[in-house]
Amino acid sequence: MTRKQRESMALEKQLGDVSYYTLWGMCAQIPGRTAGSRLSPNQLLKYVKEGCPCFEHAGMLLFEKDLTGFYNWLRQRKPLRQIKAMARAGRIYARN
Repeated sequence: MTRKQRESMALEKQLGDVSYYTLWGMCAQIPGRTAGSRLSPNQLLKYVKEGCPCFEHAGMLLFEKDLTGFYNWLRQRKPLRQIKAMARAGRIYARN
């Protein structure tokens, strides 16, 4: 995707009288790991697979504009890699 196409993507979606962030709008709101960067769409899709608070409407992922729920989920989440490592350790130590 070119830069021009990325800039033309909708950042918000209006449903009734409530406005929600789209995938691109949410990526623009969340800071990345390094200073000055933003969250990538691929990483946000990984968060969606893990169960972050969002919903789908007409084929679009939408996120609430109040980011406190998302940040609370992000603080309490366990990455998939950590969950798999704990399960693997449980199988290893259960044999002994």
